[in-house]
Amino acid sequence: VDGSSVFLAELCRGGTCTDPKFPILDFDAERGECICRAHPCWNSAGVEHKCSASSGFPYLHFTYSPDRQLSCTCSSVPQYDSLHVSRDHCPGEMCDGAQFPVLDWNPQTHKCFCRAHPCWNVNGTKHACNSPRFPILHYREDVRPDGSVEPKCDCVAKLEKPETPTPRMRGSKVEALDQGTCTFSTTALWRRGRGAAM
Repeated sequence: VDGSSVFLAELCRGGTCTDPKFPILDFDAERGECICRAHPCWNSAGVEHKCSASSGFPYLHFTYSPDRQLSCTCSSVPQYDSLHVSRDHCPGEMCDGAQFPVLDWNPQTHKCFCRAHPCWNVNGTKHACNSPRFPILHYREDVRPDGSVEPKCDCVAKLEKPETPTPRMRGSKVEALDQGTCTFSTTALWRRGRGAAM
């Protein structure tokens, strides 16, 4: 299944997340900008959820209830979901069908719907991720120099919280952040008006 919202790919066109502490490309509605997020189940009210590879359900998955309460489960299917779509637009919704497994948002109709993975048909090519090291198929969009949209399908690593070093000094605190900064292609930055191509 994997999962990638086309709505989010369009919203954050040209963005990528390269820091393993914040691997999920998403949109922060309060700030009105694309961000890189930590998996919400890595710190759910102080609880760090993990999924054991030996359980047969090694992939951490999140959903939100209709009242926007986070639920963390372990799945046999690798997934890459958007907190913005799941919590802000589609709380209580999920997609279980094998043909249409990706939860997405239609900004024109203001409705949630289940779609086929966008990487299953990119100009007639069906993409898949066969490496156990990079099992998650992720759809994103970039901007070509001529301004046209370039669909991208990447295989990304399993979403596991990186180990954090134990503080050595007494009294020092490790700051628990849940967001990082997105990296945008220079063409996308230029088109967004944020900067010129380098």
